[in-house]
Amino acid sequence: MINYQCPRCGRQFTTTQPVANVRCPYCGNEFNVAFGQQTPPQFGPQYAYGGQPYQRTDIGVFDAGPSGKSRGVAGLLAILLGAFGVHYFYVGKTVGGFLCLLLSKVTCGLWEIIAIIQGIIMMTMRSEEFEQKYVYSQSTMPLF
Repeated sequence: MINYQCPRCGRQFTTTQPVANVRCPYCGNEFNVAFGQQTPPQFGPQYAYGGQPYQRTDIGVFDAGPSGKSRGVAGLLAILLGAFGVHYFYVGKTVGGFLCLLLSKVTCGLWEIIAIIQGIIMMTMRSEEFEQKYVYSQSTMPLF
């Protein structure tokens, strides 16, 4: 058994036969291996910081998380249509969406400023934080 680490996704896997070109079973990336040793990646999610390698495990902004909701889509909805509470309807918080409509009406549209700030925060937070705070929380209208 020969252990390899994919330079694109950073996952480790094993193969039974030494070959020159190895294909990652997770992401499909094909990379060259010289004399049984993995060539160092030129680009990819693995970087050295202070001599210690680390893996970037966060997914992209517009990639859907385990719940099927994307933090990028929710953030854009909050920035563009936050006064109408569309981002709360998107994540399944219908009461929060109706409260946004009411607050927008009462404040003559000033609630949109809060929604824009919330959208920026949604797009900059990690996916795990987004899922925990906005999708899986018991809060009716989670803010910042």
